[in-house]
Amino acid sequence: MWVSLPSTYAQISDDFDSIENMIIYSHERFGQAIAHNLGLGMGYRMGKNINAFNTRVFSFELVTMRSPKQIKTINPYYSNSRRYVYGKMNDVIVARAGFGYRKLLNGKPYWGGVEVRWIYEIGASLAIEKPYYLYVVKINQSSGGAYLYDIVTEQFDPDISWDDIYGRAPYSKGLNEITVVPGAFFRSGFSFEFGEIKTKVKAIEAGVMLDFFPAGVTVMAESSYQPAFLTFYIGFSFGNRMNKY
Repeated sequence: MWVSLPSTYAQISDDFDSIENMIIYSHERFGQAIAHNLGLGMGYRMGKNINAFNTRVFSFELVTMRSPKQIKTINPYYSNSRRYVYGKMNDVIVARAGFGYRKLLNGKPYWGGVEVRWIYEIGASLAIEKPYYLYVVKINQSSGGAYLYDIVTEQFDPDISWDDIYGRAPYSKGLNEITVVPGAFFRSGFSFEFGEIKTKVKAIEAGVMLDFFPAGVTVMAESSYQPAFLTFYIGFSFGNRMNKY
């Protein structure tokens, strides 16, 4: 009797482990908060599990994109001046729609652990450029000899002296001048899922992303029409798994 009890327990444990890992949920839906070295964003993914090792994924996301050269500054010669980026021409948001696969590299047993998947995707990118406006101080001399100060909104011009820039204009300025630049992207990374409930998606994803725009994207005046952006990202995923027949 003392010998049979441990063997019975071991058999029950092994069966439970194998049965748990044989369950394949057909679909996944999860959102993602994204941070990368050139901005922030959010995304949404829809996955269909082909088998226990491969998931086909459709992804949609929006991220901000800045230049690594941009630095915020402030004009010390005017009180209440606003912070701005000298030389910036556009605020850029990148919209992506992609298709790819998540391949299981290391599963986790029923008692917990970390599941590791390799992710690769390709798709379409769309860079949305909104002109970046500044408040510029104009000094004019009246007929009586007095100096008059006026603040106007203008885009960056290298002929404007930095000490005449009062600061950034409101973000709403330029919304009616938006342009779009089509492109494509490729993503490769790894997903580390640590959620304890199999029907819930809770994971950290990290990888590299390449966006390519043949016509070029302009963020800064000194590097206009930049064709490619290479970024490193990390994301927190949260969502659900379910069966659909």
